[in-house]
Amino acid sequence: MTELKTDTGSSQKSTTDFRLVLARVEQDILRGNKLAQMAGEVDLALNIFSHLNRTSPDISEAWVEHLELLAILGRKNDMARVLAASRGHIDLKNSSLWITLAKGVQLEEELTDDLQLSPFAKLRRRQQRIGLFMDLFSGREDCFARQWANRAEGKQGYVPVRRPMEEHDVEEHLSGKKTYGIYLLHADSTVKVAVIDVDMSSRFRQGKRTGGDRSLIRRELSYLFSRMNEICQEAGLYPVVEFSGAKGYHFWFFFEQQVPAAAARRLLGQFAGMLQKDLNAFHLEVFPKQDRISGKGFGNLVKLPLGIHRLTGKRSYFLECHNRSQEAQLAFLSRIKKCRLEEVSLTENEMPQAKILIHPKMSEWAKQYPELISLEMKCPPLGQIIASCRNGNQPSLREEKVLFQTIGFLASARTLLHHLLSQVPEYNQHLVDYKISRLRGTPLGCRRIHSLLSYEGDLCPFERSSDYPHPLLHLEHWREEDAAKSEKITNLRAALENLRTAIMKTEAFLK
Repeated sequence: MTELKTDTGSSQKSTTDFRLVLARVEQDILRGNKLAQMAGEVDLALNIFSHLNRTSPDISEAWVEHLELLAILGRKNDMARVLAASRGHIDLKNSSLWITLAKGVQLEEELTDDLQLSPFAKLRRRQQRIGLFMDLFSGREDCFARQWANRAEGKQGYVPVRRPMEEHDVEEHLSGKKTYGIYLLHADSTVKVAVIDVDMSSRFRQGKRTGGDRSLIRRELSYLFSRMNEICQEAGLYPVVEFSGAKGYHFWFFFEQQVPAAAARRLLGQFAGMLQKDLNAFHLEVFPKQDRISGKGFGNLVKLPLGIHRLTGKRSYFLECHNRSQEAQLAFLSRIKKCRLEEVSLTENEMPQAKILIHPKMSEWAKQYPELISLEMKCPPLGQIIASCRNGNQPSLREEKVLFQTIGFLASARTLLHHLLSQVPEYNQHLVDYKISRLRGTPLGCRRIHSLLSYEGDLCPFERSSDYPHPLLHLEHWREEDAAKSEKITNLRAALENLRTAIMKTEAFLK
């Protein structure tokens, strides 16, 4: 109810029929208006879509708009739920928009099927998943380990359990009653699974972190995940990433057959070595640490996934499975790819040069934006920012400063920066144009970039000599005279670049 005053000072009450408003909204959706992209109305749009899906499930456009908005927001759990509810109302099998979420959709379908199984069938499926878990995370046959912790003293460790692991042990581990680990080396010094352990450096785990520390950790973590995935896929490997429940992550590598521990260690050591030199906040370590078992020892062990860390009380989980339920995490294991070591066992000189593998929706990057690809590969601190933006993370003020005062001096600056920053949540095309127009002088030097980002690595070597090293020297076509900037367009090339940027914005708007 609302109260209105007339010119004579009297008042009258009128009733607003909000059903008419909702009906108008429904009509707008049916006409194809992009309500989900209205600035500042995200929560309202989600509520409206939920209402329409619930009360008018036959409106297929409402389902599609709802899913598109959830995809933009990156809410994959909600998206899987809406996808499951939309069955029978829309057909997405041939839609390229959902290809990247195919694994999540299939997983959701499996979990929905679980609900329809009889108790006996559910038990059978559970046994199958436990059996797969034991097959994948297979270590020494006659021994495993139990984790203990003293939270009062902040200490933890493992004690050996001198017998083969059985299904009920795995159930205890998954339930959280106990936590177990496996000795990776078999009795014949072979392994069926190996791990790159990623731990946060101790100085970032002690005391309060500064804003700069948090930016560094976020940037390096995004860079680590992207580069590890690119390097491994180029070599034909598909690691599974697990949050360890404590101070880092585990990259699990699975082999079709048991392979010599020495060969697995050498291969993973090469991967870790390629990345470690670019990281300050994280330390990479390969397990197993030994090539063979000697004496009465068992070798190093790794905590089994999906259990509770006894010291922190946190449960580990696989990052690629957005559903954190235990059944979903176990079902996810059926999608793991194993590799044949003989197909990827390379010498150091044969290691892949970590080509940038682009997401299908960015398949034209390598052709259209070679400068970004080259800088990401050749300049570690700048590459970390580019990789972070590619993954949709908002850059900090310092990271943004580095981006603009390096890439901003290229002739194609507008195209490159608009394309890169359009991936992040707070993208503002007018603000990007304004910041580019205010650039003056020369690109940021390497030492200044290292200082701004708290990067402790060595300065990059350059093929060309320069008294003032900066990242743009990695680009063959870079010339120092290109650094001059002006608010006005002074040449045809700049005008053409502005036109390309305008076309890119228009195409993005029309999608």
